[in-house]
Amino acid sequence: MRAERIRRRAVRRYGLPGLAFALIALGAGCAMVPANSSPRLADEGSGRDTLSRPYVRMIAESPKPNASPEDIVRGFLAAIASFDDPQLTIARQYLTEEAAVRWNPWRTMRVYEGRISMSVPAAQLARAQETSVTLRGTAVATIDPEGRYTPASGEVEETFTLVKVGGEWRIASAPNERLLSTDDLQRAFRAVDLYFPPTIPAYGLVRDRVWVPIDPARGLPETLVRRLLAGPTKPIADAVSTAFPPGTDVNQISVEGDTVVVDFTSAIESVPLTQMEAMKAQLAWTLGDLATGRTIEIRVNGEPFRDGGLRFRPADYARFDPDAIGSQPQAYYMQRGRLHRVKEKGGGEPVAGAAGEPGTAFIHPAVSADDPPMVAALVAGDGIYTTTMARGVQWQRWIAGKDLTPPSWDRYGAVWTAEWADGRTRVWEGISGQARRVFIPEELAAERVAALRVSRDGARVAMIIEGSKGRKVKIGTIIRQGQQSRIDNVFTLIDAQEGQEIKAIAWQGSAELLVLTKGKGGQELATWSVMEGMPVPDAAIKLDAQAEIDRIAAAPDHVLAAVDVDGDPKTADSEVRSYDADKRTWTPIAKDGATDPIYPLG
Repeated sequence: MRAERIRRRAVRRYGLPGLAFALIALGAGCAMVPANSSPRLADEGSGRDTLSRPYVRMIAESPKPNASPEDIVRGFLAAIASFDDPQLTIARQYLTEEAAVRWNPWRTMRVYEGRISMSVPAAQLARAQETSVTLRGTAVATIDPEGRYTPASGEVEETFTLVKVGGEWRIASAPNERLLSTDDLQRAFRAVDLYFPPTIPAYGLVRDRVWVPIDPARGLPETLVRRLLAGPTKPIADAVSTAFPPGTDVNQISVEGDTVVVDFTSAIESVPLTQMEAMKAQLAWTLGDLATGRTIEIRVNGEPFRDGGLRFRPADYARFDPDAIGSQPQAYYMQRGRLHRVKEKGGGEPVAGAAGEPGTAFIHPAVSADDPPMVAALVAGDGIYTTTMARGVQWQRWIAGKDLTPPSWDRYGAVWTAEWADGRTRVWEGISGQARRVFIPEELAAERVAALRVSRDGARVAMIIEGSKGRKVKIGTIIRQGQQSRIDNVFTLIDAQEGQEIKAIAWQGSAELLVLTKGKGGQELATWSVMEGMPVPDAAIKLDAQAEIDRIAAAPDHVLAAVDVDGDPKTADSEVRSYDADKRTWTPIAKDGATDPIYPLG
């Protein structure tokens, strides 16, 4: 089942967000031809990228004689959207000599939706020696040199000044960036996931997302592997490592029957045996759907790896899953002070051990991914207690504190919580009964954390922050060095908005956060991509307007909610419901006061 998740993850990850098409096509200065990196043609409409999926190449063309200023700008924009010309040599032909020297498009790419317009009537152009063309529209996003996608808003207005050079119009000033329409982005780019092992010696991978232009000479698989070898993006870099030796490069990727052959340079042969499994896992998970149903073979300059060869199947590396809990995770809930597990054929039963015994002191439990699982729960005004789902094991306090957030497990067996004391926030990590202080930025220490959840890959933390203008959601990176952890690279995912309350958060994927909000129009449940800083398109969940959701739990393809059925918080008329994404319906799985739905981790 977990092998199937590798395939499904890859299918999802290559889908582009719901980008609107540009209002006009850049018809001048380019030629579009389909390109295919292998002999077998894939179905473009299937929504899947395979080794044979074709894509459209935009081949830049030089300026045409007697072209109008508008056509020169159109041709220039088309030329900078062509990745067949990596040095943008043809794009510079649309500029004056001085402008071509000054122009520096490498700092960032800006994605827009808009159109160009002339500022001078066409009748006056015959005698003019200078004119301007303006690009007006809406900002969609920026993409930095690492490939990080950041949503943008506001208006775009770029004016191109053109002058006559030898009787032909040329651009005398151009913005120092690469301007791409949403059409350009959808045609030439892919949002891809890269996978890296953590900095500590443990199974598992951490997901990183980048947007990459597909090099027509190489195709998607080679583009992916080259970007993997280039390393992680800055926000996650200190939380991960790589198993590939320094200096490793890829020669080519080919298909021989049912085998994907990845041919590397000789540097790869220096990989230590202790890193071999992690290296194969990185490659298998990054190729994802591109290698589904095939064997991967690593070669070195066309020869077998270390003379004996190295072949493996991606399905054998499902244990490195960043989500850590499989495709059918066990669900739990609280009822009358006891932790219950949801049975496969319906209904529930108390778990083994102290957590399944009646008790009102232990609230807001969290479950680990261990075998047998561990349970952490909050005792208000006292601390975080843990126990194991096994008979005879009692509760033990791991973290003491009077004002703590509900606990959250990471995949390495540590339980996390945030404490508010003396007007400051402290974050704690409990390991084997010992509480350790987590270093956090001063800005975070000055804010009050109302909820803290660790992602299932153990590399990120999501927090609900109380502020003077309302609640907001922040994301941070967990960096582990020896026995010490710290939270860094903190950014705001969802800002406080007037009339909106952020009620609950839960990790759905290793980098997708389910967020429950309540506003004037009622409650809303949406999934956010923390790597791209925006809601996942078409992922909003339909809610029952007559029922008030109190708490949520999530896992890949799974959502649970605790619902106050009668809308009266003073009564115990609550139940836990499961969401069916295909039918867009909720189904009760536990009634009679059931609350606190739980999936392991997250």
